[in-house]
Amino acid sequence: MREQRSITALHHLVRAILLLGLSILIAYLVETNNLQLYIGVRIRPLVKISALIVYALAVIQGFIAYRIYRGSTVMDCDCCEPAPTKSWPKAGFLYGMIALPLLLGFLLPDTVLGGSFVDKKGIVFTSSIPYGSAGYSSQQAAAAEVADPPEEAVSGKETLSDSSEISPGTEAPSDESLDERFQADDDFTRDLAELAKRIYGLPVIEVKPEIYMEILSAIVSFKEAFLGKEMEISGFVYREPDLEENQWVIGRIAVQCCTADATPYGVLMEFDGTSQLKEDAWVKVKGTLGQTKYHGNPIIQLEAAEVEVIERPDNPYIYPNFDFLNVDIP
Repeated sequence: MREQRSITALHHLVRAILLLGLSILIAYLVETNNLQLYIGVRIRPLVKISALIVYALAVIQGFIAYRIYRGSTVMDCDCCEPAPTKSWPKAGFLYGMIALPLLLGFLLPDTVLGGSFVDKKGIVFTSSIPYGSAGYSSQQAAAAEVADPPEEAVSGKETLSDSSEISPGTEAPSDESLDERFQADDDFTRDLAELAKRIYGLPVIEVKPEIYMEILSAIVSFKEAFLGKEMEISGFVYREPDLEENQWVIGRIAVQCCTADATPYGVLMEFDGTSQLKEDAWVKVKGTLGQTKYHGNPIIQLEAAEVEVIERPDNPYIYPNFDFLNVDIP
């Protein structure tokens, strides 16, 4: 009886240690500000709360282990399952499956996804917001970006392409002109059209990290109107094997829930000093928007005029913003 009690108490003690280790790991990631390297913005508060819940469960398991070891808990009753006296191989395997990720979490350094991740997953040159709006799914968005645009969308943009550029110093377009220039057929593109109107009149379009994908999506959706506009963007340097010598990609990693669903997005760059840029170096680029084709698909490109090497931001990832129309734009 005493041996059975000791084994059962040990099981509860191991569970308490594993749960405590998990809560400590989450607390460590929060304290070091590295939780953002693994979890998206929307999920982060839930993970923080879960650390408290897991800690409470660890305390409960430890308390149960203590009571069983001291003989304060009655074990030989019909309401409780028998002690797992002959389950050590199975229990050891299950405990090991939990302990191994914990050990790796404590021992391995926190890393930021970059060029090596893009090599495995591939870069996405056309930006699409990874969430639905009014029934518009991410799969539909991706298909619309890769496939040739609909005839009516092409015709609508072509009629504006000849007058899409505004020379410096000229008067800003009227609201009526913007409404004609940025037409939308559904709620999803209507929001992007509204964002496009706001950024169109800027002397330099700054791709802000908080609405990074939304700005690029607006530009891609109405790319004919933005040809010749100045844009400023930041990200890491990445090179596709089949690009020209003066071409490279400025990339960012988009995360929805966690890094397991991370997707690399990028904008094609043309810059004569490309060979001087190191892979995975973080840069800020200012240049003129144009368009080209990559593997037969039309994409935007930036003819870089200024390239500045910068420090990697504290949070290098970008996230979908459900409230992007309320973000302040100068």
